[in-house]
Amino acid sequence: MNWVILFSDILFALVATVLGVLGLGTFKAIKHLGIGKSFWVPIFVSGFLFVFGSAVRIFHEFAVELGWSLTIYTDEIVRISWLLALCILMGCIYNYSRKVKTAIRVPKQADAHSVAELTLIQKQTNELLKRIEKLKKENM
Repeated sequence: MNWVILFSDILFALVATVLGVLGLGTFKAIKHLGIGKSFWVPIFVSGFLFVFGSAVRIFHEFAVELGWSLTIYTDEIVRISWLLALCILMGCIYNYSRKVKTAIRVPKQADAHSVAELTLIQKQTNELLKRIEKLKKENM
């Protein structure tokens, strides 16, 4: 058993677990706003896939040490789960970056016609900014 590889797999699994927990926790925290589902759910799923791949490799190492043979395709399972996780991360980051670019293009002074064209995320962002400004004025 290579202890360096085992240690790195355990460390990788811990980091992936933190990624998944943070993704799920953040999604639950902002769920009431109706935003973030396209970003935080894929982050949670990719974290789960990273943990799955690491767990498969860790259990395989222990099984080999005990003389058991779980599967000969351990490396393929690990690589596929990590590749899927990276693809999901790439997709959600691309999708989120498109939403951010769209939100940046919001006109400074929107008339009634342009307000009707705003997406749900842009409307919610504008509402939150108005609430913040209102709270700042009330506290002064």
